Parts: sequence; C-alpha cells; structure tokens
Amino acid sequence: MRTSVSRSFSALTISALTIVFAIACHSAPPPTVPPPPPLSDSATSALQWVQAHDEEFAIADSVPSNTERARIISLVGDARIIGVSELTEGTRELPNIIRHMLLSLGDSAGLRGLAIQAPMPEALDVDRFVRGGAGDPRRLLQAMGSWRWENREMLALVNALRTWNRGRSADKQIGFYGFEIPSAAYEVRVVTSLSDSLAGPSLKAWLVREYGCVAMSEGAHWGLEGRTSDSTFWNRCGVVANAGVDSIVALRARLGPSSRGAADIAFAEQMARLIQHHVTLSLRHTSRHESNAEHLLYVSNALGRDAKLLAWGGDVEMGRLTLDKTTVQTGVPLGQRLGALYRPIGFVFGDGIVRTRRGTSGRGGAPTGLSDIAVGRPLQNTYEDVLIRATKPAYWLDVRALPNDIGGAWLRGPRSARLVTDVYIPEAPELTETPVELPTFFDALVYVRHVTPARQ
Repeated sequence: MRTSVSRSFSALTISALTIVFAIACHSAPPPTVPPPPPLSDSATSALQWVQAHDEEFAIADSVPSNTERARIISLVGDARIIGVSELTEGTRELPNIIRHMLLSLGDSAGLRGLAIQAPMPEALDVDRFVRGGAGDPRRLLQAMGSWRWENREMLALVNALRTWNRGRSADKQIGFYGFEIPSAAYEVRVVTSLSDSLAGPSLKAWLVREYGCVAMSEGAHWGLEGRTSDSTFWNRCGVVANAGVDSIVALRARLGPSSRGAADIAFAEQMARLIQHHVTLSLRHTSRHESNAEHLLYVSNALGRDAKLLAWGGDVEMGRLTLDKTTVQTGVPLGQRLGALYRPIGFVFGDGIVRTRRGTSGRGGAPTGLSDIAVGRPLQNTYEDVLIRATKPAYWLDVRALPNDIGGAWLRGPRSARLVTDVYIPEAPELTETPVELPTFFDALVYVRHVTPARQ
C-alpha cells in the first residue's frame, strides 16, 4: 500500500516539476537580437528614397492583384525581352514572382514566352506539355539537368502555364523555352527518330546519315576552339541543316495538319530549325554570352516582333555587367542589341533560408549535398542592408530615375549585393558579395525581406 502511495506521490511530483519547468521555459525571454548598425547619412537618404518609391505586393498570393498587374505592365513598358536575374537561387519566392509576371503580361501586354537558363531542345518538351501535350512534367523538368528546376515551385509554375494556355489559340498562349545549347544531340535524335511510316524510308535514311555531321562538328568545335578546321566541318553541316529543314517542311505540307503523326512532324520541324540556328552560330564562333543572347533573340523573333519574352537567368546572367572583368553576362549583348527594348530586373532578399549546398571555409572541404541553409542579416553597407530596413515585406523598385543627391549616389554604387548560387558558406558570408551598379546593371529590383527554401 505504501509503495503504491509512494509511486503516486513521485508521479505527482514529477508532473508538477514538468509543468513548472514548462512554464519557466515558456516565460523565458527570447534571446536578445542586437540592433543593426546605424546607416550613414547617404545610406539613410537612400532608404528614404526607397521607401518613397517601393511598390508593395503580396508574395503569398498565387495570382497577382490588379494593382500589381498594372505595376508590372508599367515597369516592363514596351520592352521586347524582360530579363530576371536570380541573384540568389533556391528560394520558393522567385518562381511565384515569375508566375505573377507571366499572368500579368500574358493578356494585357502580349507576353508569349518564358525562357529559362536551360537547354533549348529539352525545354521544348516542356513547351509541348504547357500547350496541352502529354507527358510527366516532373520527368520533363528533371531532363533539363539542373537541381534548380527539380522542385515543387517549378512544377506548380509549369502546371499554371498549362492551365493558363487551356482554351487559348496557339498565338495567344505562353510558350516555354530554354536559352542554352550545350549540345545538339537531343534535337538530332528527335529529327532522326521520325518513323519510316511518317518520313518515308528514303528521307529517314538521309536524315540518319547526314545529321551525323552535327556530332562531328561539335567535337571539332569544342576540341579545336577557333581553328579553321571548325569551319570545315560546320560549313558542310550548314548545307545539311538547311536541306533538313526544307525536307521536313515539305513533308509536313504534303501530309497536312490533320494527318496521323502531324504533331510529331511539327515537333521535328522545330528541332530541325533549332539545329539550323545552332549550326549558323557555330560557324560564327560566337562566345557563350553572345550565343545565349542570340538564342533569346531567336525565340523572340519566332514569337513575333510585337510579342514579349520573359528570360529567367541564374545569378546575374541577365544583368548588363561583366564579372571579374572577364565573364560577360548575357544581359550585356542583349542591352547592346535592343537598347531600351531590353529590361533587366534583379531579385534580391533580406534574410531567410535557401536551398543550396553548404561550403566550408577550411582547406579540402568539398560542398555538401543540397540542404536548407540559413542566410543571416545582410552585411553592413550592402544594398540589402538598406533594402531590408524598408517597411514593406515585398516590393518592386524601379531604379531608372535615381535622384541627384547623396542617396542617389549611394544607390548608384558600385555596392555589394548577395550572390548565392550553388554554394553558401555561412561562416564567410562576405564570399557571396559581388559589386553591382544601379541602374547600369539592372533597371529594377524585386525584393523579398524573408525567403524560404525551394521544396524538392
């Protein structure tokens, strides 16, 4: 009997202590967060200008409000290509912002395509899907070869495009494209895989035999960069590429749009034209940034001169800048070619968690696999150090008309901005900083104070 009472008393005592401990923990004050360092006079003036010109939007909304639609349309103006640079990758927020832009510009401003920094041939499979074709969008996104596209936010964006396109004529739909061609192997495989019953035995045999020049030419191009032997291969392949397009166009016209396999032939024609474009650029020995710009102009011209194209690039790819005086970004030749018809926008944030690889500042430490990594408060005197102090949690900021005062001078820079791509070292956040100038590099910024990680 005494043992039972003793056990009951002990249980009550433990329960009481647990409750007291829980109350004490619950009532404990949160850890003190030190206030940010005070801003300089010029940075304070810059913050005042930002707060007078930032345009708030609701990042959690799946579709833009009428106010945000009007703001995006006004910001884009008559630009043919709008470039968005994802200075920090691996967030849930940017795909949602891209969706806001697509839905805002689709009907009202004539936007007809989204081009991401991914292989052009593989992206055309996603284009077929968003226009109502069959396929598994997860598999199609995975085929583009980058972890940036293999997440639930990107899947939701692709499905939203498919829904938006449903019921619209082809010339009013928003297509899905890439703007890199690391290799022409996939488009050659599509063209040469046309069945004998569609292409006919003679044309099929010719396609298989002659398109082999592309693989041979690519080997010469990458192995002998800039040498005359490249042109020897590519010139012969140029004749093949032109003849291939002509043959498939003739085949498509002969069979008609309602014939069996018409969709496969139309897709093969897209790929044949892409091969032709690829061969033409290879003969010109264009650099990486020039090639990317030409790929975007190729898509833009195919959509029509009155159509808009939204280009989504990693880090500062769509900015008008050169990194380390050697790495020219795609936005540079686009700005040179299009002038005011090109509108570059940078995505920046204050703090939060991103999906990336954790690096190490010590010797011999290789980056880890993808994980959710916290990114702390911005470093002092950086762009984000001012932007995070604005009261709005998410906003657009047009920086084309900065004031001629100390605040405007501060905003013009050069000043550091955070650049988190494949690797982030929490112990050395200064390694992610890169110099930026406004509006020299970007016409506008889209800002989110707190970001969350992309979901796999």
